[in-house]
Amino acid sequence: MSEPAVMVVRCVPKPGQTEAVLEVMREIVPMVHDEEGCELYSIHVHENGDIYIIEKWTSYALSEQHGNSSAVLPILQERTTPLLTGIPEIVALTPVPIGGAKGAL
Repeated sequence: MSEPAVMVVRCVPKPGQTEAVLEVMREIVPMVHDEEGCELYSIHVHENGDIYIIEKWTSYALSEQHGNSSAVLPILQERTTPLLTGIPEIVALTPVPIGGAKGAL
């Protein structure tokens, strides 16, 4: 069995556009949840308005499939790109579970 893939994505909305980006995400994210291999796709907002997406996929292959061929991502990109200051920053992480269930996503 392959290792799970964890990603943290940072989106920086233009000033005053955080809620507009979140509105798009409220519509689109449930479709991502239905994609094969999606274990977690969770949205969080920093006090400065930056939006962070924490993702967990059953494998890197399915994470890449989401990134390369998801029918949802082009819609999300088309609708949020004008609201963001630039391209979202994606950081891929390797889980290191320590300490039982509370030490892993």
